[in-house]
Order: sequence, then structure tokens, then C-alpha cells
Amino acid sequence: RLVQLGRKGGRVADLFDLVVSCTYFRLPPHPRRIEIAAPITQVTAEQLEHAAERWRAVFAKAPQPRIALLVGGDSPLHCLDAATARRLGEQVRTFADAVGGTVFATTSRRTGPAAAEALQQGLGAASYLHFWRPGQEDNPYFAYLALADVLIVTGESESMLAEAAATGKPVYIYPLPERQPGRWARVKEWIVRRSQTQRLNARGSISPQQGLAYLCARLIERGIILPRQDLHVLHDTLVQRGNAHFFGEPLDLTRRPVAPEVDEVVRRVRRLMGMDEEKQSSETKQGDRPQASSFSLCLNSLSAARASH
Repeated sequence: RLVQLGRKGGRVADLFDLVVSCTYFRLPPHPRRIEIAAPITQVTAEQLEHAAERWRAVFAKAPQPRIALLVGGDSPLHCLDAATARRLGEQVRTFADAVGGTVFATTSRRTGPAAAEALQQGLGAASYLHFWRPGQEDNPYFAYLALADVLIVTGESESMLAEAAATGKPVYIYPLPERQPGRWARVKEWIVRRSQTQRLNARGSISPQQGLAYLCARLIERGIILPRQDLHVLHDTLVQRGNAHFFGEPLDLTRRPVAPEVDEVVRRVRRLMGMDEEKQSSETKQGDRPQASSFSLCLNSLSAARASH
């Protein structure tokens, strides 16, 4: 059985027995496709606790609330230039000063040197800023997830948003400016819009796609054209479900709900493997350990991800 997690590999659902995609990928519906709001995270509670030990003393001395700023950077869809980074630092510093808190910030591999320097200037000397460097062993990212009271995440990073939301802590999304799409990106968007064109027949029912609309839809279904991700969908979903706020809203320290989407993924994978949970539970109680399947590692990974929630 083949189960594909992710966007690029799962663009053609017919190639797999099950595909797990995020809604903001904007991939076409398919009977073998599960859509979830955010990527599945592999961060576990044990991993966070281990990372927290190194930084616990630093956080303990800092005025509360302790605000972690998780900064991404340039991506194909978004841009973090020096001006934006400085503005981000200034606004987060103002936010922290207003509530009497402390900022713990960290850059990432996509944060350019100019943006990192501008961010430091914007945050000021009272904040703690960790600069990401290649091959660095002592990275406080997971400790920030574990120890902070509030998490502010730049909106272009799907993985950091997912990992922040999985903690159940207050999360604030700071959207970054979008890049203007190039000519080929605009052509692909035209194909996507055209593929969604529907005709009504004389009875008012939707007719099968024909002509150009049919051709455009087939280009997407076969993975020749990949729709542009829409992170607005991810942001709006997290906010509507109560997992996050947009930056600029008042401070809310209420613990947030965690959507157990990984549970549904695990159920679908087990069903695909023909695993009878009630029978397996009975056999386990009798001391007869079920034989490991070729998919056990993936199931363990998903279960570990759920444990972190």
C-alpha cells in the first residue's frame, strides 16, 4: 500500500492508494485524497521537554508573558526584506512592551543576513534574538515552542504554523508581503480558474466539462499543472477554528483547541491496511502480538505526532 503525504508527490492521486494533502494546496478532489488544514507535525512532547531543559533558566528570569517570535523568510510566494523585518521587530517589541512581556526571537535558514540585522534593530536590546547558522547544534526553536507563553509566527512558513498550533498555545500569524506572480504563474492560475468552469444544461444540472475546461481540468489532475498554494486559506482556517489570531489583535492567553486531524489520517491508513482494531486489541490482551506491517513506521510517526498535541 502506498500512502503519500505532501504536495508535490501527491499531485496525481491515482498513483497512490491514499494521498494526504492540505486544503491550501488547492489540489482537485479525489476519492483517494484526504484533505487536512495544516501539515502533520512530527514534534513530540518528549522532544520539546528535552529542548526546554537547555533554556529553562533563561526563560525563568524573563518578565512574563514570554513571547516567542519565529521568523521564516523569503519563499517563492513571499518576501522578507530588510524593511519588512525591521517593521516586524518594531511591532513585536511594541506588542511586548504593551503587555510587559519579553521577546525571544529566532531566525531560520530562509532569513537573509540583511533581514536578520534589520530584525535585530527593530527588536532592540531588551529582546533575545537567536541567529540561525548552518550546522548549528544549539538551536532554541523547540525550546521556544515548549517554554513561551505566546507564539508569533511569520505566515509564509506552513511547518512553523503547524508546529505552533499543535502546542495549543496562543498563536499569532504575521503575514509577510506576497511576491507578484510571474507570467507563467499567471498562466497556470488562468488554467486553474478555467478548469473550475461549469456549464448548466437545460434542466439546470451541471453538465460534464467539455472543450477547454475539460482540457484544463485534465492538466491539473495529471499533475502537469500544479495550482499555486494559497496560504490565506491556511491562515483563515486556523483563525476560524480558534487555533490562531492574526497579529494586531489584543493579547489572549487562553489555551487554544488542537484539531485531531492526524487521528482521522491514522484511521484511514489502518482501514487501508485492513487492520481490525477491535480484533487486534483482543489479540494483544491475550499476549499474541500482531505481526508488524510494512506500514508500521509511518503509523508510529503519525502516532508520535499526535502525542505532541
